[in-house]
Amino acid sequence: MKLLKDKKNKLLNVANEFHTQVVKGSDLLHECINDLIKGKLSKDKLEEVIKCEHEADIAKEKYINVLYMDKRALPFLVEDRYRLIKYIDDISDRSEELARSLQVFPFDCYDDIKKEMQKLNDTCEESVKLLIEMMTLMETDFKTAYQKSFDIETLKRNGRKSKFKILAVIYQKSEEKSLQIYLTSKICIKLFDMVANAEEISDFLRSLIVKYPSK
Repeated sequence: MKLLKDKKNKLLNVANEFHTQVVKGSDLLHECINDLIKGKLSKDKLEEVIKCEHEADIAKEKYINVLYMDKRALPFLVEDRYRLIKYIDDISDRSEELARSLQVFPFDCYDDIKKEMQKLNDTCEESVKLLIEMMTLMETDFKTAYQKSFDIETLKRNGRKSKFKILAVIYQKSEEKSLQIYLTSKICIKLFDMVANAEEISDFLRSLIVKYPSK
């Protein structure tokens, strides 16, 4: 029994290491978008986002190794847990992708979208944090985890509103700045896609709660 508990603790430790890097990257990305809005984007901070993705990849591989060594310590099937690892890794990849886009973004943020961009940015950060909280709760408390999925659903709806408010403004801009319009819209869409991705993963977690109702 003690051996099984030790294996479970080892699994939870490597999962936490992985999740911590994903959240750290998301938080740094949130700061970078804020910096863009304020007109003081830091290239060094963007590099930190990219570094977090690399660290998350290392933690992910450790997680997968422990996962396959200690199958019996799992509250649900190894295949489902592996799928979750890949889903969360996708969030980390998206953070890196957006950070790299910001590295080559040659414009300032339009003044008339800053307020809504801030809302979308905050929504993105919160959705990732809630998702990681939900994943942690999946180990011990399905009921609370289930409720968090609805909070993430609400964030997606709010994020969608912000996205289309931003796009409605920038699509009315002069054709002379078509490149700025296009690149700004891409940043907005990528930011919302991270929110939508978090909501899709929460849906999958909810399906696991239905699949393993006794937890």
